[in-house]
Amino acid sequence: MDCPRCGATTSASPECPRCGVILAKAAGPRRLPLRSSLPAPGGPAWPSLVLPILGLALVVVAAVLHLRRSPDPTTVRPPARSPVPLAEGEAPAEASAELPAPDPFDPGPPPDVADAALEATSASEADGRTATRLAKRLRARAPISADDVLQAEDLYSRYAAPARDLLVAVLIGAAASERGVRRPDAAAALLERARALAPDSPRCLEALLDLRAESGDWSAAEAAARELLALRPTDAAAARGLAYALVRLDRSREAADVLAAFLETTADPQARVLLERIRRDQAPEATLDEARLAHFHVRYDGEAHEDVGREILRLADRHYATLVSAFDHQPASPIPVVLLSRESYYDATGAPAWSGGRYDSFDGRVRIPIRGLTAALAADLDETLLHELTHAFVSDVSRGVAPREIHEGVAQLMEGKRAEAVAGEAGLRALADGRLQGVPGFYLSALAFVEYLVAQRGQGGINDLLRAMAETGRSNEAFVRVYGKDLDGLRRDWAVRLRQRYGS
Repeated sequence: MDCPRCGATTSASPECPRCGVILAKAAGPRRLPLRSSLPAPGGPAWPSLVLPILGLALVVVAAVLHLRRSPDPTTVRPPARSPVPLAEGEAPAEASAELPAPDPFDPGPPPDVADAALEATSASEADGRTATRLAKRLRARAPISADDVLQAEDLYSRYAAPARDLLVAVLIGAAASERGVRRPDAAAALLERARALAPDSPRCLEALLDLRAESGDWSAAEAAARELLALRPTDAAAARGLAYALVRLDRSREAADVLAAFLETTADPQARVLLERIRRDQAPEATLDEARLAHFHVRYDGEAHEDVGREILRLADRHYATLVSAFDHQPASPIPVVLLSRESYYDATGAPAWSGGRYDSFDGRVRIPIRGLTAALAADLDETLLHELTHAFVSDVSRGVAPREIHEGVAQLMEGKRAEAVAGEAGLRALADGRLQGVPGFYLSALAFVEYLVAQRGQGGINDLLRAMAETGRSNEAFVRVYGKDLDGLRRDWAVRLRQRYGS
């Protein structure tokens, strides 16, 4: 053979006698031979097209088969809305940290694809390389880009049937990438395109259910969960996802019915724990009357407290308008407010004896004890009601990411409290010196810290912070974006300033 580098005629030696190059390496990869025969004049043209399509089909089918053999790596089940962390000394409601929603789905390691199955004929070599590359990226769980989607769409436009499932997998992977950078609308658009291609694909619905739950679109999460259960009636994660979406839509009775019916045919310990939690929360409310208005669902003992319910609803409506203006945000769903006897309140919430109300991030409800309360005294709950409704807004704006001290500091600030007025110089001196501990110390430090943040960027800065938490899913990243430092750095700066002003 002749040397491909210098052109010298060589012998059987593996090296070129003139330039010394290794002939096998210099020749490059071996090409698969083309079928040489062309159709006779006037004969059918289809044989010349079959091999390229079959070649790509082998590539795509090999890529798709490994995706079908295991669940999609980008798919997880609806995540729990993280309960608001508790202050020191505050007792959580039982099991509030165990639920509220299904655990993320772990698909396990991806299967391998045999290299031989990824070879293409020379006539479809470029398309074969594209399909191989996409399959390898999916197998490696690598981020999927917009260019990847365009290339998969191009393959689908020319090889529709064999390339469909590869395109669906690429779209779901791209949606996961968009979700990872907190662009839920872009992720949803990709998933809807995937569903249009594969309307019976459970993987598309799993990803949609996860995305809708994460973004707090509970109506859309309900729809996705119902469609997924219609395809797979024994899917426990879909049943739990549906039940939790119904809880967040303030339809707990329906959620309990869904889980009870599911558990009649399918055993699932998590579904049973969730059902028990829903039934326990629902029990004190079973006999309450209900008023459903534009912004609130209010439940109360109608016979004994109808006048109290009306008065509290009037106060809540006023506070709602205040909070919408302050946060420049309106929750998508009405806020449930439950007025309970003191015994039922403590049984339902597990709240400490000093608690005058509680917002529960599990179901989004505000619960307030009202035994012995009259309409004339309902105004005594004015600050408590505003405080708990603020928690509902902070949780909604931040999508459950805001840490507890931001929750409590902002809620106190919205009540009109100021640290110096609450504790005086002596109290702030004790806080600065580290002598004020426990629940009082936590609440005072939360209020003083949020005042420090407001002094830097006003209420607009707090709103930007909460929205950044929703966008990033990480509180520290949000603090750096808005205030230039992470939470610990800001705490240190605030503590130094507090000691400089009040320390002894």
